[in-house]
Amino acid sequence: MNVLRRPLSSISTSICCKHTFQKCPRLCRWLSVSEAATALRPFYFTVHPDLFGQHPRERSINEDSLKKLHQYIFSLRKQERVSPTNLTFFAKKDTDNFSLNRVKVHLASPSIRDTVATVLTSCHLPLDYINTLSDVPISTKRRVYHGPDFGDIFAGRKGGEAFYRKVTKLNLISWLKTNSKISRKNTKESQEYEKDVQDITKRLKKLVGVRAVKWHTNWGPRRYTACLTSLEKVSENHPEMVQKYLAGRDVVISDRNGVSLSGEVCLNHTDVPQVWLMRLTSVPAYDAVLERLPYMELELSRLLCHIKIRRRERHHIVMAEEYELLLNKILNTLRRNQDLVRRGFKGRDLSHLEMVVEGSSAPLTLTNLGQYLIPVSMPGSMIIEFIKNTQHQAEELLRDSISLRMIEDEVIEQCRDKLGLCDLEKDLNISPAQMTQCCERLMDRYSDIVTSVEGISMRVTQYYSVTDDGTVCIPWNWSDEDF
Repeated sequence: MNVLRRPLSSISTSICCKHTFQKCPRLCRWLSVSEAATALRPFYFTVHPDLFGQHPRERSINEDSLKKLHQYIFSLRKQERVSPTNLTFFAKKDTDNFSLNRVKVHLASPSIRDTVATVLTSCHLPLDYINTLSDVPISTKRRVYHGPDFGDIFAGRKGGEAFYRKVTKLNLISWLKTNSKISRKNTKESQEYEKDVQDITKRLKKLVGVRAVKWHTNWGPRRYTACLTSLEKVSENHPEMVQKYLAGRDVVISDRNGVSLSGEVCLNHTDVPQVWLMRLTSVPAYDAVLERLPYMELELSRLLCHIKIRRRERHHIVMAEEYELLLNKILNTLRRNQDLVRRGFKGRDLSHLEMVVEGSSAPLTLTNLGQYLIPVSMPGSMIIEFIKNTQHQAEELLRDSISLRMIEDEVIEQCRDKLGLCDLEKDLNISPAQMTQCCERLMDRYSDIVTSVEGISMRVTQYYSVTDDGTVCIPWNWSDEDF
């Protein structure tokens, strides 16, 4: 049997059977998990459990059936044998009356593409997307686009000599072979401090009742251990005072002082212990701030037609007092523009949209997850106009993120297990689609990279790096070609 195979850069590995190919050639090309998620997007919009809040029984059935569907698809992705499966879903039949339609789906195909087509057909949904995916000849080598080649853009001639050198793109496989030894060396050194960190943390919990101690800086484990030792000495010398302010709280050794948006007590690692003691006395004052924040977010939501206010996860810590100032500023801006809100949205409910309040230097933008990032320095009229003009695009991006997030965790778990990684995570600016694509491509190159990555921790980012604790960082759109 001849198997049509797409290039390694196209992240797909599902195998189609000969019988299916002869019967329906357009529905039998290799389909990746991310492509399957995109094709199933209309299906997710009709059966997603979040849509069935008033129907707990139907919600539970849909949750269970979706898990089984994902397991079936991932078994095909791993080229495992699967048994025929019967699934039941409840789908929205009428968006106005929210009547439900019971749908039964029988899965028996060894092809991801055929499985997706079966699900869509059972719900009377179109096959437009998968029908647009054309087969790729075996001789065709398609390259993944990694952005403009700045070496080509800026290359020039001056007196017959190039005065800009072409930027060299890194090859993942060769880079891993070179840096895996550095990663393992850093990991080993980091593990030498791990026992000390655990022992000191355990003693702090017993001595002053802290709930947890975390590390949130770019410094290595040696520095973390030194800071924990200092905190323990302070606690031993002033046990009652430290217990009064830290009992039952999370402590973060970071680059900031104060209390974070999530209630963590932050201690700057560059300060001496005496400064920490002085800072701790102000901790109780932040409790009132943390209590006010949800009410301020609720008021902001009301001023913008009940749009959902989300707290965006950040790599750096957001302080509670800073966030309160941001909310105050944007609340005052929108209170002065309520006439524009009424004219712009005409009483429409925006509770299906999401908004994140950002600092003054942030751009007014719509993320690839469908969330609005709103800088507090922006005039209210521009905020309202921007949301009004892009709300349909935001709805589509949010729907896409729902379908992709439903499979992202499973792809990560599968990739971690197959490559033998200790851990696999991503930066917050990496979208589910990018992470899914990256993981599938890594699995496609299993034989080339497994000896370099087995037993290490990996983070998907925008760059190549090895951290002090041995974590290997790779860009999501890594290249496997020689330049």
